[in-house]
Amino acid sequence: MKARRSARVSTTATGSCRTARGMQWDIMLADLSQGGCRIEDPQGRLRLGEYVRLYIAGTGPHVAEVAWRQGAWIGLEFARPLPERVLIGLAAADGSDLAPVRRVL
Repeated sequence: MKARRSARVSTTATGSCRTARGMQWDIMLADLSQGGCRIEDPQGRLRLGEYVRLYIAGTGPHVAEVAWRQGAWIGLEFARPLPERVLIGLAAADGSDLAPVRRVL
């Protein structure tokens, strides 16, 4: 797993995930940064290295690669960093306080 380059913030932003294999489903983000996000994938639909398109709270598509899996949690790395204004808007839209999230392993 690569070292994180940008701080993550808690969020409950919702959206959808689409794969090149034609699957699509609704998602809720657990945290978000300019470089990526974490979502839950309890059905194991996503594979390491797979690319997806995310549509988050009316923004997107955001192309992302599945960077890691830990149980049902998936870490996605954006192909292009989110602009800071988009990150702030997504985090603030759901009432989160932009507090950094600590990573727990």
